[in-house]
Amino acid sequence: MTRQEKGLWTAVIVLTLGMLVMGTVMVVQGMRSGRDDADAPHDTGQEEGSAIATINGEVITDKEWSDALKRRYGSDMLLQMLNRKAVYAEAVDRDLTVTPEEIAKELSVAMDGYDSEQAYFDEMKSQLGLTRQELELEAGYRLLLEKIATSGIQVKDADIEHYWDEHREDFISPEKYDLSMIMVEDEEQADSLLDDLEQGADFEDMAKAESTDSFTRDAGGRLGWIEQNDPFQPEDVMNLAEQLDVGDIAGPVQVEDGYAIIKLNDKQDAQVQSAEEVREDIRMQLALSQADPLPQVEERLRNKYEAVIIAEIPAS
Repeated sequence: MTRQEKGLWTAVIVLTLGMLVMGTVMVVQGMRSGRDDADAPHDTGQEEGSAIATINGEVITDKEWSDALKRRYGSDMLLQMLNRKAVYAEAVDRDLTVTPEEIAKELSVAMDGYDSEQAYFDEMKSQLGLTRQELELEAGYRLLLEKIATSGIQVKDADIEHYWDEHREDFISPEKYDLSMIMVEDEEQADSLLDDLEQGADFEDMAKAESTDSFTRDAGGRLGWIEQNDPFQPEDVMNLAEQLDVGDIAGPVQVEDGYAIIKLNDKQDAQVQSAEEVREDIRMQLALSQADPLPQVEERLRNKYEAVIIAEIPAS
């Protein structure tokens, strides 16, 4: 799987987990509602379910909420649950496992661009309510499914070497820069600010006060980690960053929106995977290209383990 494909899969993981979290709430609420209905006396004059919200004098009950979640996520959630049980059963049958190291490697792609591993997990928790364990479980499931799908597929060493020769850049993580930026519209103003910075003015405070870039201003100009060949950053800015030492401030550089002053907060050298890691990644990628699509593998496993949907589930 290429870096781009892994990036896409990360988005799929996030969307799937979001659905699973909502589905879990749905199941819990449904179970609780079922118990409440069973225990409560039958009173046709009383609305089913306890109130969870009100608006404009109208009540929304937990049953209405649960039913709405079922209609939107019900069939997808149930399918995900069946897939996981089937895949885990097959993994036990074939004695397949996933190591913590494999999961960490899978998640490392999603962490690219974050200040640290903890920053990534904090962001996932803050924005999506997803815990580290939930992310690791989803990555582990994906890896198990891939191992099942590629079991028995043989990849020749010559094919691995040929692929490596054709795609060497995919297995090199380029140099990265942790950058901050102050953006202003006028070159004269940029020169003046640069003079103040050289005299000891604080970069972060100046960015908050003077920068016109709405995306970085409130963060003190912080752009975060950027790869050397990032196509979304001005080439002149990246060329200048390449020449700086950690802590250096330089500019101004003319860009589309004005003039930029940049600061290099930190730097990471280019990372090259070991030959063993590269060969294993290529072997899996080529094996997956020969395997059935993963949704078909999941369907085959559901059939093998006799998955049966007993109750009628509303379509999502």
